[in-house]
Amino acid sequence: MEEKQIHQKNFLNTFEAADLLGVSPATLRTWRATDRGPRFYKCKRAVFYKVEDLEAWVSEHYRLVEPKN
Repeated sequence: MEEKQIHQKNFLNTFEAADLLGVSPATLRTWRATDRGPRFYKCKRAVFYKVEDLEAWVSEHYRLVEPKN
């Protein structure tokens, strides 16, 4: 039940955030350990990401690459 409440508040766990970003959960763990990547929140040992933080991080760090034809 707690998990549903978290999702209603627009928080994602590491696996869901990784899926949204198109990276592996291990990549997100590495980014957290090296102070890189999107903002995250901790509650005891649980790690969560706000959808709006992920979207902001994507717009700052991802870039469109178009083929030269």
